[in-house]
Amino acid sequence: MTTPTTLEERVTILETRLDTILPTLATKEDLAGAKAELVTEIADVRTDIARLEGKMDAMNERLEGKIDTSNERLEGKIDAMGYRLLIGGTSIAAAVAAIAVAAARFL
Repeated sequence: MTTPTTLEERVTILETRLDTILPTLATKEDLAGAKAELVTEIADVRTDIARLEGKMDAMNERLEGKIDTSNERLEGKIDAMGYRLLIGGTSIAAAVAAIAVAAARFL
């Protein structure tokens, strides 16, 4: 493309550019419509977040209940094991004492 030499050529080029660009520019109505759509979308997202928050709270409560139940069950099993170990240890100690007494008689 050659460089325009006259003012008239330059104006013609600028007018052509403007005619090309102007139809693509947003109007006040376009911007107002886009703003209204964004406001609606943001409100929908907030509603979705609130709904998810409620679901997560409910899930958290269920999980806490399950964890508490499992914890109580495990504590019961651990206590039962401790008693069995205590009884077993006592039985072993009694058996060892009996063997020691019997061995002492032979000495």
